[in-house]
Amino acid sequence: MKAMLNRRYNPELKLLDLSFLGTDSEFSDTGTFSTRARESKFFPALMRVCDTIFSNAQQKREAVTSVTLANNALSSVASVTALSQTFPEIKNLDLSNNQLKDLRAIEGWRWKFRHLDHLVLTGNPLETAVPTYQDEILKWYPTLRLLNTIRVRSDDAVRTAAKGRLPIPILTASFRDEATIGETFVKQFFPAFDTNRTALAKGYYDAQSSFSLSVNTSAPRAPDDHQSFVSWDSYIKRSRNLARLSHLPAKVSRIYTGFESIRDIWSTLPNTRHPDLLSDNQKWCIECHSIPGLPDPSGQSASGVGGLIVMVHGEYEEVDVSTGQAIMVRSFDRTFVLGPGNGIGGIRVVNDILVLRAYGGSSAWEPQGGEALPPPASQSAAPTQPQVPQGFGTAAPGKSNEQLQKEVMALELSRGTGMTLEYSGMCLEQSEWDLAAAGKAFGLAKANLPPEAFTRG
Repeated sequence: MKAMLNRRYNPELKLLDLSFLGTDSEFSDTGTFSTRARESKFFPALMRVCDTIFSNAQQKREAVTSVTLANNALSSVASVTALSQTFPEIKNLDLSNNQLKDLRAIEGWRWKFRHLDHLVLTGNPLETAVPTYQDEILKWYPTLRLLNTIRVRSDDAVRTAAKGRLPIPILTASFRDEATIGETFVKQFFPAFDTNRTALAKGYYDAQSSFSLSVNTSAPRAPDDHQSFVSWDSYIKRSRNLARLSHLPAKVSRIYTGFESIRDIWSTLPNTRHPDLLSDNQKWCIECHSIPGLPDPSGQSASGVGGLIVMVHGEYEEVDVSTGQAIMVRSFDRTFVLGPGNGIGGIRVVNDILVLRAYGGSSAWEPQGGEALPPPASQSAAPTQPQVPQGFGTAAPGKSNEQLQKEVMALELSRGTGMTLEYSGMCLEQSEWDLAAAGKAFGLAKANLPPEAFTRG
């Protein structure tokens, strides 16, 4: 097979010619395609040989940019699907003169080949059976410029798609943390995770705190990520990816509860170095919101107490301790639920979920315009935002769930109507704390409200 691949590879064009495989005498004489069973094993074996020729993704990317599978009597891509795993970054693909009857025949590659520039489908039955197939193909491949040698998308449109631009602009992160509890936690957590995990676990985690990690091996990688094969050996045995685990004991055992258990699992993970939160802030996306109904450690509130949910997206380097050099870069998503407790600053980590994935860059959260909380629509000028007392509408140690919900509703009504927090609270109280009913009541009474009911610009 290696000799055949060498014969069919054109280094000048960076083309791997896999057309007319069924009539290649090297295989037809040996009966490779004599039965369906033998035929189905051929292409995966061929791709495994390619994996031995090219040792890493960068070599494949540089050596092969075009592949032709023309004239192979393919009724679908099922038998050749391994191509998308071995050469996922090819730019030109020729499927002409096969037996592809409809889009379902190639749907297996709908989410593959994310850098495809030119696709050839001429000479297939789908050309007449599905007259509008071109429209669907354009949706499948956002960087495709040429279809059957015809220009179908401009260079500007391709550049926009390559940057991950969406019809709806990416908004800035939403960080609601007037009391700076979440901000303080994040600033302390990640430097400590890099330097002293034992002290960190002891300072924020208690006997009821839980931690889990999951490895997402199928997450897309950044286009400019040229790292060689990414190994997950240091994490995979502890991964609680529920999409991959089928046995209940594994699902249960991979939730680590209590300070000691969390400290011990952290000690087995590779050493890390996160970007500086101030000088490299573009590498971070951090959001924070209040969350009601957390368990009350004191047991005084049956309905629970308020807390915060902090969602962090970013990257980190795995570090060789002996040299201090970075081994590789990974991306992560980490979600913390914070509540009142006996930890640093009077808070504790209720739950900590860490998701690891290949390096994906930071373009997904680069703002494209807009704001996280657009001002409410109004017939006149937008209402002035209310003066919010420190800590109002945010979780704080000891604040009950009921009180937090009332403050949040008062803030929402005030922002939407322009009323002061005092009048918003009165309106909600008269509406039995039903936000929708309070909005209707405001509409009916707006003309009769005194000037002091509204915030002043």
